[in-house]
Amino acid sequence: MIKRMKNWLFSLGDIYSLKDDKSKGRLINLVSTLLATFYNVFITGIFYTGFLTMYGMSITDTGILTFVPYIANLFSIFSPKLLSRFKKRKGVLLLAKAIYYFIYIVLTTVMPQFVTDPSQRLTLFIVVIAAASGFWALFGSGFTIWFYNFFPESNERRMRYFTFNQIFSSVLSSIILLVSGFITDALSSSPYQDSLIIIFRYLAFGLVIIELIVQSRAKEYSYVETADLKISDVFTLAFKYKKFMYCMLVTFTWCFIANLNNGLWNYHLLNHMEFSYTLINTVSVLYTIILLTTSPIWRKVLKRYSWIKTFGISMALFVPTEFIFFCMTKESAWLFVPNSIIQHIMSVGINISYSNIFYINLPEENSTTLVAFNTLGTNIFAFLGLMCGTWISSWTGDSTMVFMGMDVYSVLFTCALRGVLLFIFGIVLIFKWRSFTKDSDIEEIEEYAKERKITRELKKRMKAQRKALRN
Repeated sequence: MIKRMKNWLFSLGDIYSLKDDKSKGRLINLVSTLLATFYNVFITGIFYTGFLTMYGMSITDTGILTFVPYIANLFSIFSPKLLSRFKKRKGVLLLAKAIYYFIYIVLTTVMPQFVTDPSQRLTLFIVVIAAASGFWALFGSGFTIWFYNFFPESNERRMRYFTFNQIFSSVLSSIILLVSGFITDALSSSPYQDSLIIIFRYLAFGLVIIELIVQSRAKEYSYVETADLKISDVFTLAFKYKKFMYCMLVTFTWCFIANLNNGLWNYHLLNHMEFSYTLINTVSVLYTIILLTTSPIWRKVLKRYSWIKTFGISMALFVPTEFIFFCMTKESAWLFVPNSIIQHIMSVGINISYSNIFYINLPEENSTTLVAFNTLGTNIFAFLGLMCGTWISSWTGDSTMVFMGMDVYSVLFTCALRGVLLFIFGIVLIFKWRSFTKDSDIEEIEEYAKERKITRELKKRMKAQRKALRN
């Protein structure tokens, strides 16, 4: 145990430290990730759904407000042209982030306290969220390029980097979810519950300010951009890089599938299934435990099969859980916990492998333009997924329909659709992974396969020799 702990600490120190700018940058990024994890608990997910429910938003309203940012993010096409004007972007990026979160958190929290009409609230929610998201779309890609410089170059160290980031952020979010969920449920029959949710949102903004101070300490490297960038480059430049474009197709498809019931599922659990905050948050916390116990296994899978194939394998194994959730009603609510555990196991593989897909074939030149293309595409496909899911959930809204002898909400059909699409997508990636993987990674995978084959043969010979000696 002590030796294992020493190895873990050595591995951690190899990724994060203050010994050089790159290691320091990764450490700053880790702290930033933890702070973002902290405040996102209160402005996304179940607490965001609870905040909207406080002000009379229906499941359809929630779906609309969830996909508004994705429409506004189309303004990212102007990001490369705007950012290319700044040789040093750090100050501009930090100021833009402060303005974005002030609008997104503070203004959206204050507005409904002065506007009482539900339809006017919905309209103003849309306007404020669209304004914040549209503004952020102009600058968000700058952070991606700034901190990409700190990523480890080797696949092995990059796997550890992504895994460590996920482990630390998951542990922190688990603690926050449990404590905040317990407090919120304790006040469920009290008028103080709504006040607590609002306090949480103001706390989130305070953490954003702390994060900005931390990020300001990271070194900013020079940017490699083509002179005289045109807005049209956002739409055309990516097609010059074949395998990068293939990886973009992977991310776009995943964004569509993943967002089919984004926001809607929490609404369903909270309002239709009548699950408590504590139950939903406790199940979410189980992901951290599963991440800690299964991440070494998934890293081995990654090393053996590549980022893309692992992504496909984990998605294909995820499929049955979607159909189980489709069949879950109040009478079979016991399915929620065990099925969520299975989903968490597969989600570890999905999240770790997906975290690097955008970067697998990302060229060094014109990276800001390619990030803008990725932002544009992911937001369009996420919007299409959300719009499709919202349309499906609107069939019966907050009422049920009889299907196969069960009283089901139409939102559950998003689970069935996700299951079908995940199966098709997973199979394609499993069998066509080389088409999405850069040549050096393919060589590394094939070399590792040869080493494994030699090792197996040696073990067989040694086993045969020991058997012969015993005879």
